[in-house]
Formats: sequence, C-alpha cells, structure tokens
Amino acid sequence: MRPSSAIFLDELYTLNILDRYLLREYLKAFFVGLLFFIALIIIVRLLDKDIKKFDDDVAYMTAVKIVLFQAPRRIMEVVPVAAFVAIFFVLGRMVQSNEFTAMKAGGLSVYRLLVPVLVVTLAICGLFALFYNRVAAPAFHEAHLLQNKISPRRGRNIVFKGKDDRIFYSQRIALDARKIQQLTIYEYDTEGKLAHVTFAKSAEWTPTEWQLTDGYIRHFEGGVEVGYEAFDTHAIERHEDPARFIGSEKDPRAMTIEELREQIAYKQEAGQISRKEQVKLYHKTAYPFAAVVVVMLGAPIAIRFGRAGFFAGLVIAFFLSFIYWALSFATLEGLSESGKLHPFFACWGANILYAVVGGIMIWRTPK
Repeated sequence: MRPSSAIFLDELYTLNILDRYLLREYLKAFFVGLLFFIALIIIVRLLDKDIKKFDDDVAYMTAVKIVLFQAPRRIMEVVPVAAFVAIFFVLGRMVQSNEFTAMKAGGLSVYRLLVPVLVVTLAICGLFALFYNRVAAPAFHEAHLLQNKISPRRGRNIVFKGKDDRIFYSQRIALDARKIQQLTIYEYDTEGKLAHVTFAKSAEWTPTEWQLTDGYIRHFEGGVEVGYEAFDTHAIERHEDPARFIGSEKDPRAMTIEELREQIAYKQEAGQISRKEQVKLYHKTAYPFAAVVVVMLGAPIAIRFGRAGFFAGLVIAFFLSFIYWALSFATLEGLSESGKLHPFFACWGANILYAVVGGIMIWRTPK
C-alpha cells in the first residue's frame, strides 16, 4: 500500500498540472480577446468616430496623435469585457468537452478550480491599475491639450478660488514667463460680503508675494464702495501656487492619483468643493479591479450556460458590462458628484454588488 505522503504528492502534482492548463488557456483567451477589442476600438470607435469630430484646421498627424493618446484610456474600458469572454470561453469549452465533469468526478471543487484564475486576474488588475494611473491618465491629458489647442504652461480666462476667501480672475497666465495679464483679486469678509477688489494690468510672483503693476484697489463696506486708490506697483502676500491656476482647469479624468490627492487637499484647505476630484480618485482605484468581479460573475454563468457557445458569451459580456458602466458611471458616480452619495460607495458599489452576486452564484453552482 502506498504511503499517504506519496498519494498527497500525486494529488498535488495533478492539481499543478490542472492549474497550469487552466491558467494557460485563460491567459491566452484573455490577451487574444483584449487585443481584438483594442483593435476594434481604435479602428471603429476612434478612427471612424472621433476623428470626424475634429476641426477642419486640425492636421491629420495631429488627429492621429490624439487618437493614440486616447487609446490607453479606451483600453481600460474593455479589460472587464476581455476577462469575462476569456473565462466564459475557457470554462464553456471545458463544459462542452466534459472536462469540467471529469474534474468534479476527480474531487476538484468549483472553488479550487477558480482560485488560481482569480489570483491571476487580481494580479493583472494590479498591473492595469498602474497602467491606468501612470499611462492612461497622462496620455488622456495630452490628447485633451492637442484637441483643444491648449499650451500646458499657459491659460486664459481662469477663475480660481484661493485661500482666505480670495477669488482670482486672470485673463492670461504664462507659467514659463511667470507673468499674468489683467489679474483681478476679489476678497471677502467673514460674513461673505465683498471687502476689496484689486486689479492689475500685469502681475508677477515671487516665492512669497504677488507683485502687481499699474492697477487699483477698491474698498467696500456692506456692499457699498467706500474707497479707491490707484498704484503703480503693489505687493501682497501670496499663498497660491500659480501652477494650480491652470491645474484647476485640468480634467480630473486626466489627473493621476497623486495629482488628485494634492488637488483635493488644496481645495479643502481653500474651502473649495472637491467632490468631483474625490469621485475620480476612488474611481481610479476601483475600476481597474472590475475584471475580478466580472470573472466571479462569469465563471458560474459559463458553467451553467457554457454549451451555448462563444457568441452567447460575447453577448452576455457586453450586456453585463453595459449594466456595470450604467450603474457605476451614469448613476452612482453622478449621485456622488451631486453630493448625494459618498464617493467610496459610488465607485466601489458596482464592484461590491457584482462580487456579492457572483459569490452567491458560485456558491449555488452544483459542486
């Protein structure tokens, strides 16, 4: 009679073979599906649709650059779809060929079968989270600058709320030249009433001061002007970072996690509303992991309906992804930006819901 240790090693070796087989097929299907969807998006959604929206004076090569800069963010949209199609295709084929039945007959549970797939998917999601933050967000910002013909070091007609209840309006700002043309500063008292208006035709800045040239200061009490003084030069204390004048106009979707945290901290200190930035911050941490919960949902569906074939899985994948995007982006995040829902629940809500439903379906799957 063989010792129990030898039997255990044989079982472990068999499981390792099955794990490698399952992971190899899953990863192959995942990356093939991902490449297919990437090509589909670039060719159909970007080249056919987005370029048509460009102005006539946008050069063709500039349009191509915009398309390529937009592509990384578009890629993130199809990662959950590729993951669902991969798990549906692999498990569905195993169900059709009765491999899944043979594995269950050999004592392999559904839970044990899915553990390596979920671990690998979680690792892939971690990599895509870095990709989303370090590549997709900056690339999207570059596309925005090209499409709107904005210089990243210059800005026009910017309104910015600073510290001490000061509101700045700059007609033109050039960070490289450290100059502002036509700067107006509105200051309010503790009751929220206008106290001072300072205007300068031009302004420069030092590490500690705003240096204003050729302007005036109007003084108010109770909403009534009580004083006026003109100046050739005037200096006031500076708390604001001029780079944030332009940074405040940056689309939160184009900010990295670090930039969003800095922007939120600055706005909160200045008494500004930062709900939109908070929602995008939680979104960037939640959405890359949508593929994990989609796989949790897709695995039991594949086991139950895998015999329906690949195209059935593709239809189900797009349907579930549409529900996910509609629930997460259109509904929950919209409610959060309007102040009706905490950003964490808005962005992680769809993940939590899909994970719970998927967990219940896995638990109810015939063992």
